[in-house]
Formats: sequence, structure tokens, C-alpha cells
Amino acid sequence: MTDRNAAIAARLQAELADLKRVVDRTVYLLDKAQDQNDDDYLDGVALNLHAFYAGVERIFLRNKPLFL
Repeated sequence: MTDRNAAIAARLQAELADLKRVVDRTVYLLDKAQDQNDDDYLDGVALNLHAFYAGVERIFLRNKPLFL
């Protein structure tokens, strides 16, 4: 693997790890909202869903040449 490819792979792995943390947090907040019957936790779910979308978008924008 070239240095460039290794750098891209490392960056993608870091981005995917960040997305996994966002998903885990979203699931936690959604479970808490349902368990406690408290819709206020859904605000956190919505914010985390936005963060997930932004993270996926960031992956595509930073690596645009790879997808063309």
C-alpha cells in the first residue's frame, strides 16, 4: 500500500469510528427516551442524526476524487 493510500485508509477509519460513536450515542438516547417516556431525549437523537449525516457528507467531500 502506498503512503497516500495508507493515509486515506487511516482517515476513513477515523471517520468511521466517529460515525460509530454517533450511532451508539443515538441508540442510547433513543432507548432512554423510550424507557423514560421522555420526548426531550429525542432532541439529542435529532442532533446526533444530523451529526451522522454531516459525517457521511464529510467523508464524501474530503475523498471526492476516490468516488469519481
